[in-house]
Amino acid sequence: MKILTKTAILVGAATLAAGPAMAHTGSQLTALGGLLHPIAGVDHLLALVGVGILAAQRPLQTSWTLPAAFLAAVAAGSLAGFAGLTTSIAEPGTLVSLVVFGLLIAAGRGIGLPLTLGVTALFGLAHGTAHGMEAAGASAVYLTAFLASCAALHGLGYALGRKLEAVSHGRLAAGLAVGAGGLAMALT
Repeated sequence: MKILTKTAILVGAATLAAGPAMAHTGSQLTALGGLLHPIAGVDHLLALVGVGILAAQRPLQTSWTLPAAFLAAVAAGSLAGFAGLTTSIAEPGTLVSLVVFGLLIAAGRGIGLPLTLGVTALFGLAHGTAHGMEAAGASAVYLTAFLASCAALHGLGYALGRKLEAVSHGRLAAGLAVGAGGLAMALT
């Protein structure tokens, strides 16, 4: 089975199996909870892997900047959420981010790095705030484990993105899968 078919089946199955923001069910505020939280909801999983795929499209010298911007913004948003900042746009922002990340992935390097960095950081802030609101009162251990899991998922997306660059229409298929995942969750 070709890698594109496998990717499409995996994304489709995960999207159908999960509702929007499944990660936001009040996980335990332990190190294990921090590690599992980003992968417990398909919305965050797709966004984190999507940022990695997006980074893989950039030259090696700048590819690290997108995951770094996302992680820094997630950390800031999480701390704001832990401190009690709430916003009604955090959850919808996570779903919108999937559509936008899907479009950015499909566009490849056609969108400049400064704009892509800004958009990535903005949506990282939305994801972080959503996580932080659910994990108010969490410890530094939780946040560290949470960010490590996010970074690992960026790395997974980066590796997948490098593979997809070698496949005809791989970038387009990945962008469509991430964007369609966001649309499907928004409609459920």
